Amino acid sequence: MNVNTAAKMTRSELMECISNRKSEIAHKLETGETEPTFAIGAESYTCKEWDNLIRKFDKTLDAIKEEQEQRKEAMEEEEKKEPFSVSLLEPETVKRNYFMEKINGTYKGPSVPYEYLAKDGVINYKGVIFTCNSDWNAICLGDMSNRKNVLTIPLTEGGCLMVNRDNFGDLSQAITMFSPEDQNRILRAIADDKKAQSAQNEIEEDKNSIGDDAEENVLDDDNPHMDPQMEILNQLTADQNKEPKEPSEKKRV
Repeated sequence: MNVNTAAKMTRSELMECISNRKSEIAHKLETGETEPTFAIGAESYTCKEWDNLIRKFDKTLDAIKEEQEQRKEAMEEEEKKEPFSVSLLEPETVKRNYFMEKINGTYKGPSVPYEYLAKDGVINYKGVIFTCNSDWNAICLGDMSNRKNVLTIPLTEGGCLMVNRDNFGDLSQAITMFSPEDQNRILRAIADDKKAQSAQNEIEEDKNSIGDDAEENVLDDDNPHMDPQMEILNQLTADQNKEPKEPSEKKRV
């Protein structure tokens, strides 16, 4: 009987249930049907109940062992038919098993990051196209001709991601292709790059502003801070440009 059922019963009904339970226990004691119980964790079991529980557990464990043996035999038969070779695995369907390659002595390391996603040197993820460049050990997004406009981001498993700054929007669409560690690296690198670009633009604007001010000062004739030597030179030039006066007639004696 659960607690909810007992709560709905009247006092007389509860007393009747208790009396019936006492009678049941007394009958079992008279006939020898009762067994001692033992507390195991939060539960208590009789010897019979415990034996049944262990029997069920052993049966389940035997079934698991049998399934594992069958699976092992099936794998051995498959290996006999076609020897295991990592190079035969299709990259778009199965990831390379680098651990087994190292054990077998065939590990050469990936030529580019996320090579297992590539097909014919191209990774197409959600419509975003990455090209693989084994010479740079990199996957590239966007135009790489102008390296000054390319951001290079080292990745956790080696290699790097090279992305044109004009393709940051495409990269955001394919960000889930990368591991969580690489996602953090990419987002942090983009944020730092934007700060650096903003600072560089401010420096260029300041340089242009200084150049314009200097040019205006040079061309301004009324500049109060003109060099004294320049003032003298300008005065001499102005005097030379004046017309000479005709000599006056000598007085007659």
